[in-house]
Amino acid sequence: MSQRTEADRVTALSALIGWAERRERLASDRADRVADAWRTGTRSVAELARLARVSRDTVYADLAERGIEVSKRGEPVAGPLTGRGEPLDAESVRAIARITDAVTRPAYVHDPADPLTRAGLAASGALRTLAEVLDPPVDQGPGWEPKDTLPDLAEQGQAVTHHAHRALAQAAGRAELAAGADLRRRSLLHTGRNAVTDAATLTVTVPTGETVTVSLATDETGWTTLSSDSALVRDDADTLDHLEVQAALHVLAQVITRHLSEQALTPRRKDALPGTPPPRTRSTA
Repeated sequence: MSQRTEADRVTALSALIGWAERRERLASDRADRVADAWRTGTRSVAELARLARVSRDTVYADLAERGIEVSKRGEPVAGPLTGRGEPLDAESVRAIARITDAVTRPAYVHDPADPLTRAGLAASGALRTLAEVLDPPVDQGPGWEPKDTLPDLAEQGQAVTHHAHRALAQAAGRAELAAGADLRRRSLLHTGRNAVTDAATLTVTVPTGETVTVSLATDETGWTTLSSDSALVRDDADTLDHLEVQAALHVLAQVITRHLSEQALTPRRKDALPGTPPPRTRSTA
């Protein structure tokens, strides 16, 4: 069997395993949600079947699996609501990670440069690491305690952000991105509870060992400016630079906000910021 054929075979099997695990988990989750709806007063099997988009027989089976007798519609049903949450489970997270792997790895083979595929791959890695944080494989030697793996989780989250910014940089133009940054700045200030970072001056050591000063700021349109006192740093900022600098400035502002005294804050605003775009809505019909 050639290497290419073997890779195709593994990819196909991964997809099949992911589909099977997804189907099993979704069926279990559906039964929990159907039982919750019954417990909270929705006693029509036909309505539950319509909302869940399954047959009535499936609803009957789900309820029976959760110990609910449909013939006793008028009686209250004891038991906690499963939909109100439970602690994060490492094995459940691993199952989701296997499913995302089955989806993202074939896509990566198809187009490793696609930023959304790379974001999905990083998210899949984050799920695997999250499972290791929840249930460290300590039998494999040192280096698996949460203090060792949480930095990896943070780095994978940063990778998701980076590739999402790459995709956005390809999808939107300079004027749109500048307007978005300006709106975000005004929105944060409008709350009365958040600081914003308008500019930052960095002292940077370059690989040659020399130290240079770099200034990051936002102009009146919301676009990022980058300048330096040294010819070692180019001062042009493209769309990806803009997005990542704005994200970094936002993180700095979040840190500063946590250290603001009450004298720096104003009462929380509840009115909408003028010029705010209408909220996105999704039809469920």
